[in-house]
Amino acid sequence: MSPRPASSRKTIPWSAAPLLLPVICFSGGIAMAAYLDYSCGFAMLIAVAAACLPSIALYLRPSPNPALPRFASVSLLLALGLFGAWYASERHPLRDNRHFSHLVAEGSVITGEVVSIRHNRTRTAATLAVDGVMADTLLYSTSGNLLAFLTDGDSLQVGDRTVIASRVTSVPPPLNPGVFDYAAYLAGKNVYHQTYADAEEWESIATTPGWSARMIGEHSRRGWFASLTPFLRDDNLAVAAALIMGKRDLLDPEVRSAYADTGAIHVLAVSGLHVGILALLVMQLLGLFLPARPRWFLVRSAVTIGVVWYFALITGLSASVQRAALMVSVVLIGKSINRRNSIFNLLAISALLMLVIEPKQLFQVGFQLSFAAVAGIALFARRIQRLVQLPGKLHYLWDAISVSTAAQLGTLPLSLYYFGQFPVYFMLSGTLVIVFAYLVLGLGLTHGFLALIGVPAAWLVPTGTALNWVVELQNAFIYFCRQLPGATLKLASFGLLSAVGMLALIAALAYLAYRPSHRGRWVAMGIAVSLAGYWLLSPVLLPPPGQFTVFHLPRLSLIDVYDGASGAALGDTVPLRILDYQVQPARRPLKADFGVPFPFERDTSLPAAAVAYPLLRLLDRRVLVLDGQLRYPETDSLYPDPDLILVRRGFRPAAIPPQLANHPIVVDGSNPPYLTDDWREAFPQAHITAEDGAYRYVME
Repeated sequence: MSPRPASSRKTIPWSAAPLLLPVICFSGGIAMAAYLDYSCGFAMLIAVAAACLPSIALYLRPSPNPALPRFASVSLLLALGLFGAWYASERHPLRDNRHFSHLVAEGSVITGEVVSIRHNRTRTAATLAVDGVMADTLLYSTSGNLLAFLTDGDSLQVGDRTVIASRVTSVPPPLNPGVFDYAAYLAGKNVYHQTYADAEEWESIATTPGWSARMIGEHSRRGWFASLTPFLRDDNLAVAAALIMGKRDLLDPEVRSAYADTGAIHVLAVSGLHVGILALLVMQLLGLFLPARPRWFLVRSAVTIGVVWYFALITGLSASVQRAALMVSVVLIGKSINRRNSIFNLLAISALLMLVIEPKQLFQVGFQLSFAAVAGIALFARRIQRLVQLPGKLHYLWDAISVSTAAQLGTLPLSLYYFGQFPVYFMLSGTLVIVFAYLVLGLGLTHGFLALIGVPAAWLVPTGTALNWVVELQNAFIYFCRQLPGATLKLASFGLLSAVGMLALIAALAYLAYRPSHRGRWVAMGIAVSLAGYWLLSPVLLPPPGQFTVFHLPRLSLIDVYDGASGAALGDTVPLRILDYQVQPARRPLKADFGVPFPFERDTSLPAAAVAYPLLRLLDRRVLVLDGQLRYPETDSLYPDPDLILVRRGFRPAAIPPQLANHPIVVDGSNPPYLTDDWREAFPQAHITAEDGAYRYVME
């Protein structure tokens, strides 16, 4: 079969999304600013002006040469990227001279308003918008966010003003390899500092006068949740509260794990799915009463936008909900003004507005997944729908499967990169969970609205009972999917190169969907073959090197040794929960079974390690353990010449023999925290896992 001539092929309508390339360039500039640690200063503005010069020159003196306008366009896009780098740097909170971290010191008092709160069993986690720091009897006006963990903070509410006199520290990075980077997560929300305040170190002084938007949302949220408690209990209440209003603090870890393993965890975080369902429900309901005319479509859109933003207030104005509400608002406004506007241009407008408001949203996983899912639906949903033609009402089922599959295809590279797992039965779980979410959200909104307008409790029984039944059925369905054979495909490692390669493959498929060609098919097959070859050959050509890791575990010692083929663990027995969250992320890429740790007190001889306590052989390193609960000889000749010294169980720096003082020292987590300062003062070069994180040695 001969290929079609180029003139008869369907062209890609790039002009329908003129903002797409500018947004990509602006986002690239934000990424560059992050790579440069937000140090782009006035010189970046000079670079912006220089990049604009070709366009200015062409405007002042037009030229018939067709290459010059293209060059000018490229220079303008480059200028936009450089401007994005400057803008992100200027918006970085720590570059603001009014940020409280520049003024706070030992003994300072901080004042601020509670903007979000999460009640835990031990402490209340409250995010404060700091507006003042009192130091040396002077009160300074400041800005910035502070995460405060407060004792006895059960009565604290959003909008309360709080005074805190405890020590403020930077949010520490993860101390073990591969674990969740909580510091980076908070930095994406412009939170860089934290404090732990006991009951006598903080006080709620007043509630902000008036009714702010956040206070209205919090009041409505509490009333809505109170209307659910008479009808739902335990896991049903936790799932309903998370799905309807974003209240996730009641979720049991087992429930979270079940939803994550089946690829339905997104339904428990109020996001674009929930906002989209809400907008669809409101538009459909208004469509029953208003005629299908352009002017009434504008009314329906305006009411829907108002309801969506009120829902965003109730759910706490989280970043994901703000993104989705803004996206829905832009899409509805765009469709009201011009029904034929490209969805990609509307997405570009939404992304640009969000990044102008807060550039760091670019690095939030929710931001990336939201746009990837919508882009996947826009690119592939209709084409998947055309693959199967079902009679009658059955086509609605295939439409739902098509949308779910398209969204999964759009988010696949990001999901594998960030979470390292893939739900095998996503077509089943992903499709039906959307149906359940539609029912739960519809019933929950109806129930909450009736409770809000003061309907008698007896009239709420039908909606409350139906909501409890649907949520219970949804939970049963999720647990059923989880128990199916091979329900979750977990990947040991899926790096950035794999994610970029898969993204390129999906882009090639999208190109083929719009403009089929032999060249496009060859490109797609080439990318697919390259990816497959990389995945098959990289374990052989680039095997993980031999290494050992001294983990930081409070009150425990644990060393993982890997010789390139097998693994072994030495040290204390670690509780399963700590093992899963602190140790397994580092073990997973090695694809080795480390088994139960061999205790230090028992002589052991393995290919990768040997123990004759207090002496260890870890690969090609000789390690001497200085144990605070053992007595050591005073004769210098009895000490070997080690490559590394491991300090554990409270061994004090003053007791270290002089002939060992110049050796590399690692102080692990089994030592009490009060000795950290002593070791840092006595041996500034020592590796203290409580501050520097796990110690890792890699063979060359």
